[in-house]
Amino acid sequence: MAEEFIDPDSYFSLSPVEMGNERNAITAAVAGLASGVIKVPEGVVSLAAELIDLGLDTDTAADVEIFFDKINPFEEVAEERASGKITQALVQLGVGGGVGFKLASSAIKAKKAGNYASLKGINAQKAAKKASDFNKTVGRKKFVAGLAGGAAGEAFVADVEEIGSFGDAFEAGPTQLEEVTDEGGREDATKKLFNRVKFGAESPVTILFGYGVGKGIKAAVTRGRRIEFSNSQLDKHFNKIFSALRARGAKPQEVFEAKMAEKGATMADTNRAMELVKTIDSDVDSIFPSIKSTFDKTTDKKKAEIFKELNDAMFAGDISKAIPSKSAAKLTNILKDNKASDETVKNLFNSLQGARESFVELIEASSNAPKDIQTLKSLMGKRVQEYLGNTYKIFEDKSILPFLNYAPTEEAIKNAEVFFKRYAAQNGRKLTDFQAKGIVETVVKSAQKQKAAPGLPFKYAKDTASDEGMEIDKFLKNIITDKIRPERLLVELKGKDKKVIQDLFGKIEDPRFSIYNSMTKLSTIARKNELFEKLAKQDDAVKAKVNKNTPVGARGFFFDEPLDAQAALPNQEIVALDDYLKPFFKDEFTVNPLSGKFTTKAIAEALGDSEKALKFLFEPRPGATGVEKALTWGYRNLVLFPKAASQVAKTILAPVTHFRNLFSATGFSAGNGIFFENPLIVGKAFKEAFPKLRIDRPKIVEKVIGKRDPKLATKEAEEYRELLRLGVVNSQVNLGDVKNLLRDVRMGENLNIGKPLDSMMRKLTAGAGRKVKGFMKGAEDLYTAEDDLFKIANYAVERYRLKNAYTAAGRKFTERQLKEEAADIVRNTVPNYAYVSDTVRALRRLPLGTFMSFPSEILRTTTNIAQRSIKEIKDPALRNIGIKRLVGLTTVLATAPYAIQKGFQGLYNVTNEQMEALKRYLPDWSKNSTILPIRTDDGELKYIDFSHGNAYDVAIRPIQTLLNEVQKGIDNEEVLMRGVLKGMAEAAAELSSPFVSEAIYTEAALDIIARGGRTREGRQLYTEQTPDGEKIKIITNHMAKAMLPFSYQQLNRLYQAATDKPSKRGEFFELPDELLGFAGYRAVKLDPVRSMGFKIANYQRGIRESRALFTGGAESVLRGGPKTSRDVVERFIAANKAKFKVQQEMLRDIRGAETLGADMDRIRQEFRERQLQNVYNRLDNDQFVPYFPSENIQREFRQIAENIDRDNPFEEARDVLLDIQDDLRDLSFDEQFDIDIEDYLPSYDEAAQLPVAPVTPAVSTAALATNNIPVTQTGLTQTEQALLSPEEQQIRLRQRGVS
Repeated sequence: MAEEFIDPDSYFSLSPVEMGNERNAITAAVAGLASGVIKVPEGVVSLAAELIDLGLDTDTAADVEIFFDKINPFEEVAEERASGKITQALVQLGVGGGVGFKLASSAIKAKKAGNYASLKGINAQKAAKKASDFNKTVGRKKFVAGLAGGAAGEAFVADVEEIGSFGDAFEAGPTQLEEVTDEGGREDATKKLFNRVKFGAESPVTILFGYGVGKGIKAAVTRGRRIEFSNSQLDKHFNKIFSALRARGAKPQEVFEAKMAEKGATMADTNRAMELVKTIDSDVDSIFPSIKSTFDKTTDKKKAEIFKELNDAMFAGDISKAIPSKSAAKLTNILKDNKASDETVKNLFNSLQGARESFVELIEASSNAPKDIQTLKSLMGKRVQEYLGNTYKIFEDKSILPFLNYAPTEEAIKNAEVFFKRYAAQNGRKLTDFQAKGIVETVVKSAQKQKAAPGLPFKYAKDTASDEGMEIDKFLKNIITDKIRPERLLVELKGKDKKVIQDLFGKIEDPRFSIYNSMTKLSTIARKNELFEKLAKQDDAVKAKVNKNTPVGARGFFFDEPLDAQAALPNQEIVALDDYLKPFFKDEFTVNPLSGKFTTKAIAEALGDSEKALKFLFEPRPGATGVEKALTWGYRNLVLFPKAASQVAKTILAPVTHFRNLFSATGFSAGNGIFFENPLIVGKAFKEAFPKLRIDRPKIVEKVIGKRDPKLATKEAEEYRELLRLGVVNSQVNLGDVKNLLRDVRMGENLNIGKPLDSMMRKLTAGAGRKVKGFMKGAEDLYTAEDDLFKIANYAVERYRLKNAYTAAGRKFTERQLKEEAADIVRNTVPNYAYVSDTVRALRRLPLGTFMSFPSEILRTTTNIAQRSIKEIKDPALRNIGIKRLVGLTTVLATAPYAIQKGFQGLYNVTNEQMEALKRYLPDWSKNSTILPIRTDDGELKYIDFSHGNAYDVAIRPIQTLLNEVQKGIDNEEVLMRGVLKGMAEAAAELSSPFVSEAIYTEAALDIIARGGRTREGRQLYTEQTPDGEKIKIITNHMAKAMLPFSYQQLNRLYQAATDKPSKRGEFFELPDELLGFAGYRAVKLDPVRSMGFKIANYQRGIRESRALFTGGAESVLRGGPKTSRDVVERFIAANKAKFKVQQEMLRDIRGAETLGADMDRIRQEFRERQLQNVYNRLDNDQFVPYFPSENIQREFRQIAENIDRDNPFEEARDVLLDIQDDLRDLSFDEQFDIDIEDYLPSYDEAAQLPVAPVTPAVSTAALATNNIPVTQTGLTQTEQALLSPEEQQIRLRQRGVS
């Protein structure tokens, strides 16, 4: 018989009725608003009705509820979704609490007005004084009255029991609400009124908390920098929190902005240096054919000769003038001999002259003492080269692997030994070969310890004025005892002697190194000098405007006396600035304009080393012990280095990340409303931005479209440097984290000069090393360019719309002002590593978190976009820009994710019920994501985690998490407060996850070390039975995956999809899904059957843990001393409640699988294979089997009771346990677990109806027995003895007339 074809759409299509039942979040929120408004009067009327019921024992409140249910059609819609239920509750709380607060405050105002009226006729000055004092008192009274009024107002809320209290959320405490049976009458009225009192009682706590937080935020925003000088302890605490999060940290805004300007100028200088280096490198390469260059070692030798001559010519003569004709002619001849074209010769001379001009510019910016400038500029030829141009392999070639460090040649070592022996003999000492060799080794090792190439010897005037010989005894002694650095040899020695040391250190005569090193060294000094001069001038200008009304924090920052500093900057630690700036002025080249000044410690640290936090983990302190050095070495190389390497692999070396980088940048433009501007303007902005990017065109591209016009290229390069100075570009956040990590592990922050790799490759094969270095640099440049493209375009559009707005409004402006404002907008609304707080930056040094700066910047810029929008909307000239920006932000945060998700649901006919079922089978990291469902032609469901590629997910996820938890509470029929608190906790966890979760490599290592071969998601890598050889292979592969570049796993899946080959687990991948994965939106197959195995494992663990609530843990009834029968009953209920919830969740998983169309026979098979067929059947039949202690547990109770000679609490509680067990068996999984111990205690009313014996001084048990009360000698039944507290027992005895 042929199989009947079943259209999969018939399983999943929605009927008109079902479509009508689909409520979306927006509809529910609007309904919640309307319903909340209606429920405000309902709350007032209900309170009056409850008071009537209390007095007359009627059901008026129930009638009121029925009436309002009829006139409120919105409530049902609102309560289906989290958004609706939260909105409905907030309206009730806001209106009720707000009205109460306002009425109480108004009463105080009235009293205040009456008091003012009584002051008539007295002296006006005295009246003002009294009024002022009264105002202060009234302010406090008003707030206290407001609190009380707010609490009273919230007692008018209609849905007290549905919203719930904090006591309900924690299922404990004095504010836990009474359960209302809805049977009406006086008893229900009493419970409802008490619930209102409890609910209102929590209001002052929440108001005070909100008041404290709000006041702190308001203080931080409105008082700005002056909050840090406040006397208020609350202000100080909030300032400490906010200073750790904000971009400027604890620095004043003026200091922060000056530091940013310094950084921008330094980056522009570095960019200019790199531009010159690339140009020279490219021009020299053009002289030699590429194939010959790769395989002919003669070519390398010729190149080295050309580079040496270029280096000599660059430093020839007076560097402030053109290259001397003699040097120019010599260089030209060498270039022509090597067949260089006229264009190449011209380009090389232009580059050399450009470098000389840059040197002079930086030298002039490096000192405010004109004589120093003239002295350095007047030095000629080799002298200038000594101070600027020389660099050495011993300082450049460093590796974490000692055997890859630079090592001098044997010839250089021998020549150095001879040199030291000769110098010693000249000074009357004789060195043995062994002693000379020891000195050479000491000099080499000491030089290798230097973290970087030595700084410029700025005491040049004294060091070069004399050619007298050294006092060799003193000098050698100082070298051997490390009292002076060995590179001083390069300054002290002359002629052939100096060459010996230069050969020993491996002198590099290459203009590329000379330009880069010289300009970066000079730039550091020049821009630091400009920073201090700028701050000194700003400080003088601020002090010139100070008067008696100037607030603290605005009276200057640098003072001659510490007492003056303390007066202007109160409540701060005052320090001597010189102690923090010594490293910048130790060479006495620049004059410190702030020398001798005093300021706050925060400012001093900002101007000094601002990245000292956690440095002790990887940098030994001066004078550190061997153990400390070993520990810091281990942390640096075994923790930080793998973390840095894995981050490099997952960013610039991962194709997938490059795609996501572009998508993220698109989102940042959209979030600022850029795409709502004229498309022609936006298109032009991107078109003009592209040429400014600092990426090399591949030669094959240049052959097709030609080389860039040199003049145009120069203009574009200068425009890019202007953007650097403005802080717009080269600030990609993830790359900033990587670069700083590389610097921490001493690899150098620029990947293109990654010294360990470069050194290794040069030793193995020079050609391959260059290729690898070039590839790394190209990948880094591309990663930066992807970010820069959108930032440059954003900057252009911001300038355009500011100019249009100001012109239309008739406002005057300069081009410079436009540039500054546009740059400020981009810096503060698009993630920028320069604005990451020092605290967050320091976290990179921990083995936790991956790219922690990015989420912190998303939060900062999202807030700034909102603030900027509001500011612009308030300004009539900028209102149109503000509206577009605000619409852009709401689009990326809410509208787009929601609309796209709903669009996919509609496109693939997926109901809300199916979406909820789908979420049950998502991995943990996708639980709170925006999920896009996809259905294949055969009805199979897949999903795309849209949040994975959405940069703004960091801001969206906490809100989505809160809504998800509240929705779970709605589905579980829990009070709203419990869902809200759970959601807030989960949201906080999601928000903190990027900062506290394990780093990529750390997670892989902990899978092996801490989790015993199991991943964080629970996947088993190996077991104890796995053979050692196989285990080593698994561990190696697992660790390697964390370090593998090029998106290896995704490329592998792509290959398997293209070749139709299965994975090791037998999975087949589809090509369209894997291609989408490169954009961060891979479609993942949903497989409930396979997931059910993990669900069952979690179920079994949950069942074990639920039993442990009775038998184990801190609250165990079998441990921790004597227990009462009440303890036994409480833990019995707790254990069964946990078991019920575990089974309830398992049943929902089963039903979810069925909703998703899973093969239920295979689901049952999963249970059968684990011997859980009976469990499946009971769940399927909605049958709960309660936990009851086994015979072994009961035996243990008896044994314990005998050992401590006490009554057995289990036997005392047995009857109650059996009653509870019977009730639990009748419980449906569609119901809530509502077993309350109080329901199983004897009722006071029952006892009160018994015949009461006359009051006597003794217990008359016989009289009680006559009335069929099975009492003991105490006058209480066994159950009453077991379950009633001592106070309750006394009440019971008094009811029976027994004292």
